[in-house]
Amino acid sequence: MSEKTMAVNESLEAVNPENTAAEAQTTKYMIGISDGLRYGIDAAQVETILTDHTITHMPCVPEYVRGIVNLRGQIMPVIDLRLRLGKPPKDGCIIMVVNVGSESVSILVDSVEKMVAVPHSIILPMPTQNHQKIISGMCSLPEGGTLLILDCELLLHG
Repeated sequence: MSEKTMAVNESLEAVNPENTAAEAQTTKYMIGISDGLRYGIDAAQVETILTDHTITHMPCVPEYVRGIVNLRGQIMPVIDLRLRLGKPPKDGCIIMVVNVGSESVSILVDSVEKMVAVPHSIILPMPTQNHQKIISGMCSLPEGGTLLILDCELLLHG
């Protein structure tokens, strides 16, 4: 396991599920960057980050499914976020392994930035004309920029 993978796993373990009253009003998101945009994935859903991986290509799958990976004996699909959003593919990406209900799925992103706590009160709904149903909301980050909240359930089943 690489140092970066271990560091991310340690930061994920540091997320305490027992929230205080103030923390109950926020959700922690792991930020993945794809095509220059920041996507927030609920940190409680993120299992691990893979920087060294081999993707096995599969026939007869949607274009945005780059293939499968074997993570400690568990076979899971790899969804390329760039392709899912209609952007061109990129090599040298990072895999975020996410638990969606009882299933695990791998999401391919350009890079992983950091984890942020976002107050629920600043998350805005996406515009109604949004054709990308996998984005459930958006917010401005304190250091600048916009965070798009990724709905992993819709990414997998939508």
